[in-house]
Amino acid sequence: MALTLEMATKQSLSLSPLMLQRLELMALPIQDLQAKIQEAVESNPALEIPNNFERSLDNITASLPTKEKGDDYSDSSAYGSDTKRISSLPDSGSYQAHASTYGEEASDRKQAYMENALTSGETLTDHLMSQLHTDNLSDEEKTIGELIISNLDQHGFHRVNPHSLVAKEGLVESSEEKEIVDKVTKTIQNYDPVGCATDSWRDSVIIQAIDKGLKEEEVGVFSQLVFFFLQKIREGKKTQVAKKLDIEVQTIDTYLDLLKTLTPYPGNAYDSSPDSFVLPDLSIHQKNGSLEMNTSAANLPDLKINKEFIEIGNETKDKETKKYIKEQLATAKELITQINMRNGNLYKLGLILIEHQKEFFFKGPLYLKPLTQKDVANEMEVHETTVSRLANSKWIDCDWGIIPVKNLFSTAVETGCDTESKEMSKMAIKEVIKQILVDNEGKKALSDQKIANKLAERGIKIARRTVAKYRSELQIDTAYIRNANR
Repeated sequence: MALTLEMATKQSLSLSPLMLQRLELMALPIQDLQAKIQEAVESNPALEIPNNFERSLDNITASLPTKEKGDDYSDSSAYGSDTKRISSLPDSGSYQAHASTYGEEASDRKQAYMENALTSGETLTDHLMSQLHTDNLSDEEKTIGELIISNLDQHGFHRVNPHSLVAKEGLVESSEEKEIVDKVTKTIQNYDPVGCATDSWRDSVIIQAIDKGLKEEEVGVFSQLVFFFLQKIREGKKTQVAKKLDIEVQTIDTYLDLLKTLTPYPGNAYDSSPDSFVLPDLSIHQKNGSLEMNTSAANLPDLKINKEFIEIGNETKDKETKKYIKEQLATAKELITQINMRNGNLYKLGLILIEHQKEFFFKGPLYLKPLTQKDVANEMEVHETTVSRLANSKWIDCDWGIIPVKNLFSTAVETGCDTESKEMSKMAIKEVIKQILVDNEGKKALSDQKIANKLAERGIKIARRTVAKYRSELQIDTAYIRNANR
C-alpha cells in the first residue's frame, strides 16, 4: 500500500486551561468558592484580604531595580461592590434589587444565618460510640466496634463489608476474625437506634422486628415477605403472596401492621452535619411591597492585589524574582476577574428571575411561569451552558424556602384552554396536582383520569398520560396502591 499525503480542513474547538478555570468557577456554589479563595490566598502572595491578612516577604530577594515600562500590575478594584438599585411599585410590574456589598449589615446577616444553619445535634456516630464505650466489651472488641461504627453511612448501614474492613486492618487473627466481627456487629445492631450496622433497610427492619418480640419461628416467613413480596402486596396481591408463603392473609396483615411500626432508615433521626445545610447564592425576599435581592458577593472576602508585592515587582533587579512576581500577579488578577465575572452573571441571572418569576416570589409555586435556560441565556447574551453552570449546585433563599436555582426553570406545557395564558410551567402544574390530592385526602384516592378532570375544571387541559407522568415524577403511588394503603 502506497503512502500518500492529503490536505484537508476541519473545525475543532479546544478549551485553554484559563477557559476551563473560568467555567469551573462559574459552576462553584458559594461554599466551594469560599474554599477556592482561601486556598488561593494561602498559595499566592500577590493576593490579600485587607485588615484580615498577614504576609511575610522575607523570602523575596531584596534587590530593587527601576520600574520597567509595561510592568504596571495595579488593580485596586474589588469584586462584589456593585451597588446598582432599581426601585418602583410591585403592581406596576417592577421591583427593587440590591447587589450586596461586604459591609456590616451583610456580615450580621451571614452570622445570623450561619448560627441557624450550622446548629448541629448529636450525630449517629457519636450516639453509637457513647454506647460502645460504656458496654462490657474487651479493648479489642471496642476497637473493632469503633471501626464498624465509623464505617456506617447516614442511614446506619455498612459502607464496606465489616469483615473485609477488619481483615484489611489486621486487628485480629484471621481464624478469629469472623466470630469477633459477628459478635460486635450484633451488639451494635441492638444499640439505640435498633437496626444499625446492617447491609440494607430490609435487614434493619428484620432486626427491629426481632427486638419488638417477633418469634423465632416467624422470622423466616417475615424475612421472605420483606425481601421478596412487598411489591406484590403493594399491587394488591395478598392472596397470591399468602399461598406462596403458605400462611393466612390475616397473618400477612399482622406482619404489615408490625412493619408500619418499624423504621427503614434508623440513622436518619440523627444529625448528619456538615452535609445537612447549604448556603444560598441568591436571596430574594418581599420587603415593603417590593422584592429585595442579595447576592453571594456579601459572603465573600474583599479580595485585592497586594500593593507591596507590586512595588517589589517594579523595583527588583533579579530576573527570576521578577518573573515569579509577574506570574503570581497575573494569576491573582485573573482570579479576581473570574470571580467578578461569576458574580456579575449571577447578579444578572437574579434580575432576570425576578422579572420573569415575579408572581412566584410574591404568591408561591403555583405561579411559577415557563422559563427555559435558553431564554435566559439569550437575555444575558451568554451561551446556554453558562446559564446551566450558574443554575446547577446553587440555591436561592426566598419566602418559600431555600430551593435549588434550577427549580425556577420549567418548560411550558400547553394547557389547551382559551384563558389569558394558554401555557403553564411544568412545575406549576405539578403543584396543582399536589394541591388536588391534598384537597381529596381522606376520600377515595383519585385516579389519573379524575385528576385530569379536576385540572380541566381549573382550566388546565392535559392528557391522562401526562398526569400519570407528573404523578410519577412527584413519587406519588397509583390510585390503586394509595387506596390499598388507607
